[in-house]
Amino acid sequence: MAGAPLPRAGRDPRGARRLRVAGACAAALALAGCGGGRLSHGDYVRRADAVCRAYDAKVQLLTRPKGYDGIVSYVDRTLPLYVAALDKLKALSPAAGDDAAVKAWLRADARVVTEVRRLRDAAMKKDPAATNDASTAVQAASLASRRAASALGLQVCSQP
Repeated sequence: MAGAPLPRAGRDPRGARRLRVAGACAAALALAGCGGGRLSHGDYVRRADAVCRAYDAKVQLLTRPKGYDGIVSYVDRTLPLYVAALDKLKALSPAAGDDAAVKAWLRADARVVTEVRRLRDAAMKKDPAATNDASTAVQAASLASRRAASALGLQVCSQP
């Protein structure tokens, strides 16, 4: 097959039609979230935990911050990873019965993003009181996220 010429639409209408149908099917699958529809509770848990596992593996390679500049650098490296993982989680379609719990969990994760940005801003200003307050807020938001993940039955996502 390596040297065979590709059929041209004008000469092989069935071949062109097959390509259009295949393209339409691929687009439909992509829009539906890789095979589409709602996931069962178990499938949602497995996929969400896989996203969290991949995020954790990337972040564990980074050195924990020391000092204001270290905090800024750490946030600059980890926050894009966190947001990308959150985007992947948002793309999953949970079972209808899990909708409310998933929305609560994702809201808690969005709050983590907000508080981490606030921590970065405080560290950039080298403001000890604001940095401590923001750090406390990050911890509280993270705890709320872990509790919401645990309520969904997530194992990896509910770990500190």
